[in-house]
Amino acid sequence: MSVLSVIKSIWKGINLIREIFLNLVFLIIILLIISAISLIKETKKQDIIPQYGTLIMDLEGVVVDNSLYSDEVYELQNKIYGKRVNLSRENSLFDLVQKISQATSDPNINSMLLKLDNFVGADLSSLQYIGKYLDKFKAANKPIYAIGSNFNQSQYYLASYANKIYLTPLGAVNVFGLSANNLYYKTLLDNLKINTHVFRVGTYKSAIEPFIRDNMSEEARSNTSRWLNLMWDNYLNDISAERKKAPIQLVPSAEKMLSELKSVNGNMAKYALSNGLIDTISSEFDFELEAKIKQKVSIYDYRLKEDAEETDKEPKIAVVFVNGTITNGTNSSNVAGSQDIVKQLRDIRTKLNRDNIQAVVLRVNSPGGSVDASEAIRSELEALRRYQIPIVISMGGMAASGGYWISTASDYIVASPNTITGSIGIFGIVPTFENSLSHIGVYNDGVSTSPLTNNSLTQNLPDELNQFIQMNIDNGYSTFISLVANARNMTSEQVDHIAQGQVWLGSEASKNGLVDKLGDFDDAIDMAATLADIPNYKIDWQKPEGSWFNALYSDMIAMMPKSAAEVLFEQIPEIKQIKQQVSLWDKFQDAQNRYIYCLNCADVK
Repeated sequence: MSVLSVIKSIWKGINLIREIFLNLVFLIIILLIISAISLIKETKKQDIIPQYGTLIMDLEGVVVDNSLYSDEVYELQNKIYGKRVNLSRENSLFDLVQKISQATSDPNINSMLLKLDNFVGADLSSLQYIGKYLDKFKAANKPIYAIGSNFNQSQYYLASYANKIYLTPLGAVNVFGLSANNLYYKTLLDNLKINTHVFRVGTYKSAIEPFIRDNMSEEARSNTSRWLNLMWDNYLNDISAERKKAPIQLVPSAEKMLSELKSVNGNMAKYALSNGLIDTISSEFDFELEAKIKQKVSIYDYRLKEDAEETDKEPKIAVVFVNGTITNGTNSSNVAGSQDIVKQLRDIRTKLNRDNIQAVVLRVNSPGGSVDASEAIRSELEALRRYQIPIVISMGGMAASGGYWISTASDYIVASPNTITGSIGIFGIVPTFENSLSHIGVYNDGVSTSPLTNNSLTQNLPDELNQFIQMNIDNGYSTFISLVANARNMTSEQVDHIAQGQVWLGSEASKNGLVDKLGDFDDAIDMAATLADIPNYKIDWQKPEGSWFNALYSDMIAMMPKSAAEVLFEQIPEIKQIKQQVSLWDKFQDAQNRYIYCLNCADVK
């Protein structure tokens, strides 16, 4: 045996031992996590946590339609690392309002305290939906208090529903307005010698502008200004109605605000008090003495009562979530995987008689994504409708572009006044790096039987291929227009007039015929029950089955703590934009490079 053979054998042996060791370690970690989660579930059942007194809404992190992470995971995180603030926590919107609803009729809960310093935020449609249930809580003669040290705009929106708002002496209410800014990379791409081939239809389809411009086009500026100002007016009107103050008093012009702030020597707390944004300046200790709060229960410890055992004979309305960028594959954080969603819809269709599902509400909160993935979902919805199952769309904070594409396969669309929708347009984007490579002395050459085969990222696109892709994009736009026209009983010309990539708020979409009714999730459920003619029903919250490994991996990610700086950094709109724009090449896997995506209409602050 040669020396080389001996070395190879030793190396194979080392590799084998290393792989066995790593697999054993990984298996032990998995078993420990599974055991720990099971332990948390058991101990949680045994914990005696008082379920009476004041319900403390001490939200951490963000509110989303549908969290992939269970409460047990966050509980386990606290057990492992000790109780700490988790600004990356995802809170389910519907779990939250169910708890508020239960507390409203719970005789053991007498009041509510909003402590929102660690609440990062939510879209305006979600905030309005929570506010609706806070109003119901107050209407049951149960007071709501709010106290904070610094209210951001999401925090203050919820705080405005309180009977009384307290602010600490050095605190502030940071309610100034909304903005939507983008990063632009044309010069950077030019400097890197990246050739960006863009194909689009839609005058206002601004998703690709960051790659071909260094600033916002006038068309995009006009469109964004319109809906952003309308959204801000809606925000002001809501807090004005709750505070019973004129919007101009609560949030005056910048000049008047500076003048009034100067009169109180820059003291933000005194400014907030004089303008009616708050009721009292108080420390937390003094507040608790005044409010006489003796017994508290956190919103996270307050348990929902289990429903009575369901029977197969009971009619059900299935709720399916489309939450995030629509891509091929499976669901993950802020990604709506068409594979999972199609399987859910197909399972509903094939088990209709067994599960007694009489209607489906599709909750859409998405800026769109791949044409292929969106069409797969839309086609499955159409298949379900052939079985005479009503489909009602409940639009959340956003149902734009691909989110609207899938919404066309429905019997009824309900949108919030502040839903960002429309963006009916299509684009394709293909980067090539031949100039970047040639700059460092790398070239690509060869032969092909047709110019249409030269679609390598290391070669410039032939003119024939450019024409081919553009015609395909044009056809995709025509298909989009036809889908909308057929669904909304409009002509193609009428749809094209309100399409071209234009973004609309729900209140505008209602006027131009893109949605049927302004309302919230409850209105969508009511409409589904009406269309199915079922006065009594249960809501069947659909969850993708997924693999145990993916579920475990998601839970492991959720358990890894992040510093406050990391979380806040990730919330910076420009950072979110970079992640979204990179995802055009990372997450999107459309076979024909066709995307129906509203990239710039999501980041409002």
